[in-house]
Amino acid sequence: MDQFTAALPTEPEPTPEQRATDADHAWFGHHPQATEYRRPMILGEFGPGLYYDGGRTHVTRFAEGLHACVGQFTAFADPDALRVARTPQWRPWAPEDAQIPEAIRAADAVCRTPEAQAVLALLEAEDKIKSEGGAA
Repeated sequence: MDQFTAALPTEPEPTPEQRATDADHAWFGHHPQATEYRRPMILGEFGPGLYYDGGRTHVTRFAEGLHACVGQFTAFADPDALRVARTPQWRPWAPEDAQIPEAIRAADAVCRTPEAQAVLALLEAEDKIKSEGGAA
């Protein structure tokens, strides 16, 4: 006798935009008097483009369920995108079914070398020391 197994429908993975919106609604739900806050940026929350590594998103609530987000993001079509892609602190993001423009991919590859990443790690350590009130 053949066996039949029915596949249950699965929920699709939430998009970065959905994860960001859900996080913001949850945060404001726990802080009903707040009108704004900052959180770590979610890679992809503003759509395809370049995102600052370790970037922050500033979320402002205007009314119940209505908020706006501002983060360190550059769209691929932005005239400065190629310059931004050559900076080690920025990384390109696109959904799996989309392409990163070749010029952006090539400019980013220059900054993904071990040497460039070592410089980035030093800059991040310096920033952390400064933000914790240590000597610079």
